[in-house]
Amino acid sequence: MYDGGSNDDDARGTNNRMLAYVKAVAPTLTTIDHLILSHPHTDHVVLLPDLLAAYQVRQVLDSGRLNDICGYRALLTAVISEPGVEYHSATQDFGTRDYSFEGKNCYGQPLPTQVLHVLHASRISNLPVPMGQGASMTFLHADGAMHSSPNQNSLVVRLDLGGTRVLLMGDAEAGGRRNPSVPPRPSSIEGNLLVCCETELAARILVVGHHGSMTSSRNVFLDRVGASVFIVSSGPTRYGSVVLPDQEVITELASRGQVFRTDLNDQTCGQNPAKIGPDADGKAGGCDNVRVTIPSSGQPNVAYWRGSE
Repeated sequence: MYDGGSNDDDARGTNNRMLAYVKAVAPTLTTIDHLILSHPHTDHVVLLPDLLAAYQVRQVLDSGRLNDICGYRALLTAVISEPGVEYHSATQDFGTRDYSFEGKNCYGQPLPTQVLHVLHASRISNLPVPMGQGASMTFLHADGAMHSSPNQNSLVVRLDLGGTRVLLMGDAEAGGRRNPSVPPRPSSIEGNLLVCCETELAARILVVGHHGSMTSSRNVFLDRVGASVFIVSSGPTRYGSVVLPDQEVITELASRGQVFRTDLNDQTCGQNPAKIGPDADGKAGGCDNVRVTIPSSGQPNVAYWRGSE
């Protein structure tokens, strides 16, 4: 499980749409081996804590970069509350680390100033993590430093599933908002990956960085990845002056292969009487789910999925 959040549809508990999707697509699932938070922003974390209560989660992997928001606090609280969960970060090997949160109102409940004592397992490394026959996971970027933006802490993960590679970018950036033709800044995650891991970037499927923003997905980086399928997770929330994805990025991706987006029916989705999770609830989520099915051999199947197919 890699990320679970929203700025448009962040209902938790019985109305948690990510939880509804997991139950719909994998109704017999009982255990999640690896739950990964790319970085602690609400649109990546807020729906994850419910999964620790609903499933046996064996490992949680997180950059370890503290961000004092309700969703991240809830995730760490669940990590230390649920039995049998191993916590891995990019900050340290083993031992306990204290995460301090200020008093604030979270989800209608006042919470006091609190220090969470989180027991760490081994530090995240760049060694492949076995995930079963013919499957592995490799962290190409893991950084727990206190950068100015948690986007700079995004865990970049490559999945090797049989003959198919999938690259998950979180909100990894290439620099400020620039045209895709502009090379990434050397200090950015995309810039670092081109130096450290150029030969490790190749993937058939790319889950596009930062919701299809011009902060990411520069041409030289896309050239090295060489993907032919692109998945853009986005919604109607305005980020500053823009609603993502940026058309310049979508145009570039479309010139390279198939593009799948989660925002195609945002305007009508709120009134949709049949979608994943709560129906006709005024929320944008649940209509444009992108499902990737990867066989042990042969070509992956990528399609929109609404639960009835």
